[in-house]
Amino acid sequence: MKDRIRILVGVDGSNHSDRALLEAATIAKRFSGSVKVITVYGRGMEKKAKEILEHAKLYLENEVEYTTISILGSNPARALRNMAEHENFDLIVVGSRGLGKASIVLGSVSRRVVANADCNVLVVKK
Repeated sequence: MKDRIRILVGVDGSNHSDRALLEAATIAKRFSGSVKVITVYGRGMEKKAKEILEHAKLYLENEVEYTTISILGSNPARALRNMAEHENFDLIVVGSRGLGKASIVLGSVSRRVVANADCNVLVVKK
């Protein structure tokens, strides 16, 4: 049995991702775990990615052990899945919808993560 739960949470600056971040922190606190926060950004969006991660740090400071990372890319679902697999995360937490308007019921990123991740995925509703 593992000593600590390792949680990967994807953030994009949306209200849904803020809720996912809070849920990840709650789970990490309850099970003495750690959180890694990831944001995936496109070219020219470096400043926005930095702001998103700074915002995430405010939620997590003095609450749980955490790290942050930003990745230049265009496929957040793939980045989350690959990082979870390569770094052996126990849980991926994502918001049910992000900043995109691609899907009415479940966002395209969360849908792809659920469909393709090897670990458990928690989709947090607003």
